[in-house]
Amino acid sequence: MSGQKTDIILLLTGTIERNSSDVLAVKDPEIRKQQYLDAISFYLNHTSFKIIFAENSGNSLANDFPESDRLEFISFNSPKISPDRGKGYKELEIMDYAIKNSRFIKNSSLIVKITGRLKVLNINKLVGFTHNFDYSNNGLILSNIYKRLKMDSRCFLFSIDFWPYLQENGKAINVGFSFEKALWKAIVDFKNKGSGTYRQFSQPLRIKGISGGFGMPYKHGVLIIFAKKLKHYLNFYTYSEILK
Repeated sequence: MSGQKTDIILLLTGTIERNSSDVLAVKDPEIRKQQYLDAISFYLNHTSFKIIFAENSGNSLANDFPESDRLEFISFNSPKISPDRGKGYKELEIMDYAIKNSRFIKNSSLIVKITGRLKVLNINKLVGFTHNFDYSNNGLILSNIYKRLKMDSRCFLFSIDFWPYLQENGKAINVGFSFEKALWKAIVDFKNKGSGTYRQFSQPLRIKGISGGFGMPYKHGVLIIFAKKLKHYLNFYTYSEILK
């Protein structure tokens, strides 16, 4: 990666008015809008990163944050696709539009993609050790394994060198081939074809918010946290051979 830069950018993806027939637990635009507003406020108050909120139903939230130079709002109307390829494809489309049009990304070395309605409570810890990796030549991707052949796509960190691999594998996303599967395949290609560096985050994501698929709030009980940590480490050792 030539001309290594220093900024880490948070890229929050959003859809206020649904534009896919895929399963969506939270459908009310006003509820969705408030969840995005809450998430943006959280990242403003609990991180020092610049933040992009990229939205694909033509709704900008710029007027709700008129004075922050850490925020960039990008909005467009996603074209209808027939047959519908699902919300995963729409999310990749948002990323593509943001990468092509963001002024923040032009000055960044690393992008943290986050599903925009969610608050990643341990975001600072997740990205805090990136300085330990030399990704100046071949690029970097940090993501947690969800299960075999699937990555957790709610939050992952990548250098721009990784984007062409996700973009290419994302062409296959539809209602039967998820974003999580495309992310896994992109990482394998990135390592094998591009000699990029993959690392699992140092800990599981701690998410506050409502599950998009099931509509249930994420829980943080002691036993749940323990189970997630155990799964996190077991996944690393179980699937590390595949990702070497």
